[in-house]
Amino acid sequence: MRRPMILMSTLTVTALVATGCASAEPATAAPSPAPADDCPAPPAAGFDTPDGWIGLAAERPEDIAFVVDTGDSSVAARADRDQPLASAVKVVHLVAYARAVADGTLDPDEQVPVLDWQRWYAPGTDGGAHIAALNRLGIPNDGTSPLDPAATVRLDDMVSAMVRESDNGVPDYLRYRLGDDALRAAASAAGWTDFTPPTLVGTNLGALDPTVDRDDLWSLAQRFAFDADFRAGYAQNVTPPDEAAILAYYDRYGPRGSADDLARVYRAVADGSLGAGVDDVRRQLEWQSAPEPFTAMGFKGGNLPGVLTHGFEFRGDDGRTAVVVWLTHGLDAADYGAAMENLAAHQQLLVDAATDPAVVPRLACVA
Repeated sequence: MRRPMILMSTLTVTALVATGCASAEPATAAPSPAPADDCPAPPAAGFDTPDGWIGLAAERPEDIAFVVDTGDSSVAARADRDQPLASAVKVVHLVAYARAVADGTLDPDEQVPVLDWQRWYAPGTDGGAHIAALNRLGIPNDGTSPLDPAATVRLDDMVSAMVRESDNGVPDYLRYRLGDDALRAAASAAGWTDFTPPTLVGTNLGALDPTVDRDDLWSLAQRFAFDADFRAGYAQNVTPPDEAAILAYYDRYGPRGSADDLARVYRAVADGSLGAGVDDVRRQLEWQSAPEPFTAMGFKGGNLPGVLTHGFEFRGDDGRTAVVVWLTHGLDAADYGAAMENLAAHQQLLVDAATDPAVVPRLACVA
């Protein structure tokens, strides 16, 4: 019996519709606007329009947290609450990589054997992200494995797959190579002081087999990577978890943090306070065009069953910066499907929050 395959895709911002409007010159960030006594009734909740997402924040506060800081104003809702982050957490791995390049620990031009990357790939668990990355990088493959076992890939290009396609193997490869202390130091440099290094591969593997030690998913990931016999036979005779079990699993065992934690990282990238490695972080994150009045936009999102997350940083040539983070969890299968089908609407709200001065007061009314 083949092991059950559960689609656990990770998000890139392929559906982004980036529009914006001009606003005033940058100023010192103002306090969050207090909800007006005459706040209108929130919009009807829904997944298919930006307004619908504002309505969802009002209707489902237990599931949604956000931070918006435009430089001129800010608003936050449940920003200190610990929630699932999914692949949005990979921005910390990116910071760790960039710091290691800055101090000479890693060489971005190093040619990494593709098989060293491939060992961290669990087929069927990433929504096709890894194979999409191989294809973009021009690495011939059969849909599961590279055709040339002697092929190599430039380390910096491999890291780009973590950001663009949201490949899960790269952050685990970096964790194995750099160590947990390097990840914690990277998070701390950006203001996230209690970071717990996650395993993206181990998290997905643990979902396939409830008999494994789910409190030590990093050991599971490493055994899968380096024990060929274990890898070949893993989870072949287990019963697929039901929907409730999957949602509960990812809520507990997936990467976690708060909207504030993630916002601190993006703020440090946007304003340059991250220090060593910030240029490489920006170069990797800011691969898509920015909405006016900004000239650069960095993004990393994530999704797992029941979870949808986004983190943005925006920069302008005039020194203006903005940060937007939105975390959603607790979605059942139908709502999760609707959210994934309407990513453009949600992402449009987050871009509007950074570019349209009218949006922050509206979010304050539902915070």
